[in-house]
Amino acid sequence: MRIALLDDEPKENENLYALINSYAIQRGYDIKCETFTSGIELLTRDRFDLYFLDYVMDEMNGVEVGRALYERFRGAVTICYLTGIEAAASEVINAEIGAVGFLKKPVSAKLLYQKLDRFYKVSFSGRLQLKNGLSVETVYAREIIYAEAADKRTRIHFPSGEGTYRHSFSEMERILSAYPSFFRIHRSYIVNMLHVKSYDVKSILTTNGDVLPLKAKDFAKVYRNFIFNEIK
Repeated sequence: MRIALLDDEPKENENLYALINSYAIQRGYDIKCETFTSGIELLTRDRFDLYFLDYVMDEMNGVEVGRALYERFRGAVTICYLTGIEAAASEVINAEIGAVGFLKKPVSAKLLYQKLDRFYKVSFSGRLQLKNGLSVETVYAREIIYAEAADKRTRIHFPSGEGTYRHSFSEMERILSAYPSFFRIHRSYIVNMLHVKSYDVKSILTTNGDVLPLKAKDFAKVYRNFIFNEIK
């Protein structure tokens, strides 16, 4: 797992780096961290698996960096914000930039480890073996933007493109139900809530720019509960 730490205060980066390094040793995980004090510098680098971004910075704040990352990598990023500002969590959510985590500074080791455990389980244990033609393809659940019924098969949309798999839509729904981020919004669509950019009463805009029809009346409640559970 590759993790980027961005804070314009080097000491904060050092403290978080030490906590994550301790976590990696305790869990026996292969984690490589890189620290940055500039959002501009971070944006020149290849994609990391997880980003910890300071919310308040002089050069570019965390929201600006998050938006730039989402645009560059077409939504295929996972961001956790760090801030001592109590109201920042709701502002991050309202900014609709896809933040799936929030930790107050100074960061608690216990809460950080819970966040990393959840991310590791969802993202790195979430490997699916899907039938593609005569072969079997491995995909990560976190990379799926949404699944779409396609006759007797299922078409899955990723940041890099799409693929059609030899699974019925009902079978795919059963497979994806193991992951809390997936929700069926229509008889023909299952969306990954990690990739919802915005929504209204009739449609959902995903991070790759697609607009999906929304028929599930309880989506707003389910989505809010999911996001706030991620932030806790």
